[in-house]
Amino acid sequence: MTGIPMNPSQRVSLVPRTLLAAVFLSLPLVVTAVDAAEPPRVVTESAAPTEIIEVVELDGTVRSLRTAALSVEIAGLVAAVLVETGDRVTAGTPLFELDSELERLAVASLEAERRQALAARREAVRRLDEARSVGAGRNIAETEVQARASAVEQAEARLAAVSATLERGQARLDRHRLVAPFDGVVTERLAERGEWVVPGEALIHLVDRDTLRLDFPVPQRYFPLVGEQAELRFRLDGTGMDWQAAGIATVVPVADATSRTFLVRGEPSGDVSVLPGMAVEGRLRLATGRDGLTVARDAVQRYPDGRTTVWVLDEGEGQTVTERQIELADGFDDRVVITAGIEAGDRVIVRGNEALERGMEVRVGPLENEESR
Repeated sequence: MTGIPMNPSQRVSLVPRTLLAAVFLSLPLVVTAVDAAEPPRVVTESAAPTEIIEVVELDGTVRSLRTAALSVEIAGLVAAVLVETGDRVTAGTPLFELDSELERLAVASLEAERRQALAARREAVRRLDEARSVGAGRNIAETEVQARASAVEQAEARLAAVSATLERGQARLDRHRLVAPFDGVVTERLAERGEWVVPGEALIHLVDRDTLRLDFPVPQRYFPLVGEQAELRFRLDGTGMDWQAAGIATVVPVADATSRTFLVRGEPSGDVSVLPGMAVEGRLRLATGRDGLTVARDAVQRYPDGRTTVWVLDEGEGQTVTERQIELADGFDDRVVITAGIEAGDRVIVRGNEALERGMEVRVGPLENEESR
């Protein structure tokens, strides 16, 4: 079947009509989509008076409670070096030995003298007992008995003198060995075998890594605020690690006249990998005893012209918002202290406040990305 022929002008005129019909058909869909758009969701919190916390940023150092530069008690030649830098030792571990040959020979000679003195004392006691068993005045003169008693006293005195000299020699011999006074790590060894060393010259630096403290100089104006409620946190300087809790072990109530600071000494809690001498950052939280109106930091909007505002949920049937200019004081943690612009009980927008406009209707509830968690 052959259709009715159309001239070119008729075919061209159909194109605009077709487009126009498509546009009119799509209009209801656009209107429906606009009508279906829901108000943005926001998260609110009520502005409330809160105790103001002073947070002091500090720089400190890790220190050991026990650090020693060990030296010998007598002069001598180093015969043996028994540890190296980095070795972990326990109390009583030998570290150095000095040449003690002459002292050993002297002690051996004194031991022989003591054995001789013991034998002489036993003989003197035997002779005295023999005289007394015979009977003074009958078979032996009284003066002889007294002489033998005196000989016993002399033998005992000789034995005591030799024993004391032997103990002194043994003590000198023991001083030819340098031992660790406590558990720790050898951080530096300063002498080699064959060197002559004298008392007062450091041979070993020993540090106890199990009794570490965190020393922070704190400006003197904060001294009245450091009480039982003070909290200390720390982290290694420049590492970006999480803040760790530390107990306040000591507050030294003596100020440095040069820096006008006093010392707060913290005790790390738990297993923290720090070493003596490391630099640490500190945060000291101090209760001021004063209350202030606070909101979350995320609620604050800052503008290039210097204005600082928050969005507040209007009171009434509709959930609309208004922007209020505020004045801020210092903040702490994730809170800021507001001195003017809002009142206690105002519901402040803390999330979803990035694209709000005055009078815009909102929905209060969790954000969409928070619902999906």
